[in-house]
Amino acid sequence: MKILRITKADIKDGAYIKGAVDFAGHVDIDDNLGIVAFTTIKATGYILAHSGSGIEAGSGIEAGSGIEAGWGIEAGLDIKAGRGIEAGRGIEAGTTISVKLRIFAGLIMWRKPTSDEIEIRCRRLLSGEVAYGKLIEAKEGKAKS
Repeated sequence: MKILRITKADIKDGAYIKGAVDFAGHVDIDDNLGIVAFTTIKATGYILAHSGSGIEAGSGIEAGSGIEAGWGIEAGLDIKAGRGIEAGRGIEAGTTISVKLRIFAGLIMWRKPTSDEIEIRCRRLLSGEVAYGKLIEAKEGKAKS
């Protein structure tokens, strides 16, 4: 499967400079880029943000297999993954989260995560199970404290 590699050269002021991503293959985001902002990001394979990098999308995040980020994962609307979702810090969706398997938030190996880092916030969890983290479902509006 093809791999779209996103490096420091593709980022300006924390945002991906090439617009929305809709890629037939895997999306691989380099280490230590901080939170990388996309309008939307979709991949038929996995979306992987290495250690020190995270994913933020104004609209949605969707992967045919898993979504994993060394830092957090945040979407203005939905987060969908064919398999699992894993983040070193929190996971937040403006509306729904849908995953076939399990969700992990706050997987930090060198220290205990804070209560904010294990939060999984959305209006509604459509499918999947929270294997590690705390699910916070909001009744209305964006799921944010």
